[in-house]
Amino acid sequence: MRTAFITLLKIAGIILAILGLCLGAGGIYLISLGGSWFYFIAGVAMIVIGLGFFKLRAFALWWALALLIVDIAWALFEVGFDFWQLVPRVITFLVIAAVASFAAPLLLNNKGNTALAKMPAFGLGAILTLGFVAFIAGMFKVHPLVESDGTQAVEIKPDAGQVDGNDWPAWGRDTLGNRFAQFTQINRDNVKDLKVAWTYRTGDLAVDGAEYQVTPLKIDNTMYLCTPLNKVIALDPVTGQEKWRFDPQAKITESTKGWKRCRGVGYADLAKLQPAANTETPASPATTQAVATTCQKRIIETTIDARLLALDAETGKLCEGFGNGGYVDLTEGLTPTPKTSDQGTYNVTSAPLVADGVIMVGGRINDNLTVGEPSGVVRGYDVVTGQLLWAWDASRGAKDSTPLPKGQDYAPETPNFWGTAAYDPKLGLAYFPTGNQTPDFWTGNRHPYSDEYNDSIVAVDLKTGKERWHFRTANIDQFDYDVSSQPILYDLPKDGKTIPVIIQLTKRGQIFVLDRRDGQPVFPVEQRKVSTDAMPGMQVAPTQPHSALSVGTEPFKEKDMWGGTIFDQLICRIEFKQMRWEGEFTPLSDKKRTLIYPGYYGGFNWGGGAIDASTGTLIVNDIRMAQWGQFIKQEVAERTGLKPSTEGEYSVQYGTPWGVVRSMFVSPLGVPCFKPPFGSMTAIDLTTGKTKWQVPVGSIQDAPVHGIVPGVYMPIGMPTMGGPLVTKGGLTFFHGSLDYYIRAFDNDTGKELWRGRLPVGGQGAPMSYIGQDGKQYVVAVVGGATRTGTNANRGDYVIAYALPDKK
Repeated sequence: MRTAFITLLKIAGIILAILGLCLGAGGIYLISLGGSWFYFIAGVAMIVIGLGFFKLRAFALWWALALLIVDIAWALFEVGFDFWQLVPRVITFLVIAAVASFAAPLLLNNKGNTALAKMPAFGLGAILTLGFVAFIAGMFKVHPLVESDGTQAVEIKPDAGQVDGNDWPAWGRDTLGNRFAQFTQINRDNVKDLKVAWTYRTGDLAVDGAEYQVTPLKIDNTMYLCTPLNKVIALDPVTGQEKWRFDPQAKITESTKGWKRCRGVGYADLAKLQPAANTETPASPATTQAVATTCQKRIIETTIDARLLALDAETGKLCEGFGNGGYVDLTEGLTPTPKTSDQGTYNVTSAPLVADGVIMVGGRINDNLTVGEPSGVVRGYDVVTGQLLWAWDASRGAKDSTPLPKGQDYAPETPNFWGTAAYDPKLGLAYFPTGNQTPDFWTGNRHPYSDEYNDSIVAVDLKTGKERWHFRTANIDQFDYDVSSQPILYDLPKDGKTIPVIIQLTKRGQIFVLDRRDGQPVFPVEQRKVSTDAMPGMQVAPTQPHSALSVGTEPFKEKDMWGGTIFDQLICRIEFKQMRWEGEFTPLSDKKRTLIYPGYYGGFNWGGGAIDASTGTLIVNDIRMAQWGQFIKQEVAERTGLKPSTEGEYSVQYGTPWGVVRSMFVSPLGVPCFKPPFGSMTAIDLTTGKTKWQVPVGSIQDAPVHGIVPGVYMPIGMPTMGGPLVTKGGLTFFHGSLDYYIRAFDNDTGKELWRGRLPVGGQGAPMSYIGQDGKQYVVAVVGGATRTGTNANRGDYVIAYALPDKK
């Protein structure tokens, strides 16, 4: 047995010396780049320890213990007690020290004595092993970024949410985009008992580029949702039984074959139409005439082949008097896209805003493909007739919102709006966020009006489309930071008065809070200098706006580089030092890769946030994934076999001097090269601006790395998609993590109170209502985690949760 242990120890010594050589060599290179010396020192120490193991010499133990002590001191100096930052820094050397301790009775000094006798050696080894076990155990626990102080939120609006009764009549529950339900039947005390009440399968699997990102509506005794192929389905909200379905037979084009989504539908009750208060012009004649005897209650949908349609909410049949036989062609007035299929690239994926007799829609275009993309025009249509009422586009801005005469086209290349708008019925103003002029990464061809309106919040009169004000969240966007989440409208008590605010989340992680009457910041916004070292021909801005409220926006430093082990962490640090990085908005170059953080997926993406309207607590989920990008000549990309796509690792950008290669910033092991979490949930008290708590969301359990699914629940915090639901029961529900769970968090502490296993991952936002049976339901629609690139683990589930009946 002793011989076997000695043999194993010698083999370990050889392996350790080789690893130390690699670590030391990499450490030398990192030093040459101006990086940390620790990896070189650790590599040398590992070589010495490996040599000691091989020669069975006592110095191996003392070097191993010294290395561990130095390592812990260095780790604490760099990252303090940040658990996930400590893991790759400490575990390797903790294991080496533990092995050296257990091997001490086999290690001899110059006098032939053992380094330590068995009892003290095994005792030291046991202590170090306990430290290792403690680290492993810590991987299965949630480590908050901001700990709650336990203070209970003060209720400032007891009647919040009651105007919509027991229903969920709009995508964000109301036109304010609050995603707040005043129901308390499911609460902190009993959420642990939540069970599946019913499950429905739509029949449209989320495969071949289809994704379920829908939030259903519930009006009276019917639930309405759409599938990625734009089939509209009506269900009984108590039983999940199908009432009707309608298939618009959306055409799949080259543009949409890999991008099929329907995030929601709209609803209108024509019997309740009336002019919005305080508008500058009266309602259109169509919306004030006697309503039709059919289709009084309407479901409004936009499609991936660019149509707007109206259905009878009771029967699911087309409203023949709307548009042309129930349809409106949204491509009218749009120019065709060059270098694409004849069917163009314009389509609509988000829920329309339907309010006060107007349907308000924007549109999605393909990013990064070519110059000359169709206009980003935002249009308002009459909900009764489908008549075009107004059209706002950036090329005309505040000057004119009247529709162009038939046969004329809206200016191409203007920033578009591809999310869902919000509406304030008291002010009569609708609010929508914009993107930027494509292609996203080359700014040399930008129009002045595109720069003026890129990544903006625009306020328009809902009845006329006339612009009231706009506010820009980024200057000359170089990184696809288009603003996509639905604005949240809230009446905020502040400084002894109530201010009607608009809360806009951005991909940059910035949260802009503005007075929605005039667009003036309520929380301070400052312009900060950024790098302007750009390629010839690029337009760049010298400053960028930063809000006093933000999440996950701290600039990266070398010490923030991560990795599953000390070895890939070293590689990540080397790659970081090799990249261009002078902070956010460091311009892309053709010479070497540029780090992009916050990444172009967010920050905050289209899912948006929610607000506990009774307490003024804003709750948001974010993404923390860095990317890198580099310009490349299109002919070089073609010669090297890169395949262009709008979402992949090469974007061709026809009509510009450069294509772009880009990707996630990950280690050779496939894990992110930057510190966790990679997604979090945050609660902010808007009355003070203070972050109440911040916790990582999501585990590695179901997220494949190089095709391998870990299968273990480690809540490190994964990228999030979709948005939260907040209830007056003190709960935040969320199912947009990469693992297959729906969760309920305590609104006051961020503590996870309940977790339900899903059949597949989700990426939409849950909703809640009270059914005719008097029970509160929470509903999630799930079809698979976001962008897996495969048809495996996909679904078509609508799942309703409720408390079990009392026996």
